[in-house]
Amino acid sequence: MAQIRAASNQALTIMGDQALTDATWHAPRDQGLLQDSGITNSDFAAQDLKFILRWDTPYAQYLWHGKVMHGNPTNRTYGPEKISFTSALAREEWAKYAKEVYGEEWKQVLQNALRMELKD
Repeated sequence: MAQIRAASNQALTIMGDQALTDATWHAPRDQGLLQDSGITNSDFAAQDLKFILRWDTPYAQYLWHGKVMHGNPTNRTYGPEKISFTSALAREEWAKYAKEVYGEEWKQVLQNALRMELKD
């Protein structure tokens, strides 16, 4: 069981890295800080069969919801106006969008990685 769990965590790490790469393509570009924050704040390795993607900048929440922010970072409200992203790839809820687009590929990456890990 321990070997299967370790192989599953390793395979999930490989799939998580792919998911992070794919989702980052669809995160809005705000001088690169938001996209970079996904790389620095997401898990580096799966633990307990979990791999968490995180984007953490002062404006990540409002960009995630795609709503215009009013106020300042300490006193703000959102919307109801929607943000008009300038990049053709950028989307609100970019990780959910990436899952819709790449989800089947991620499953295949996970299956292949698990197969390879279990061979070792």
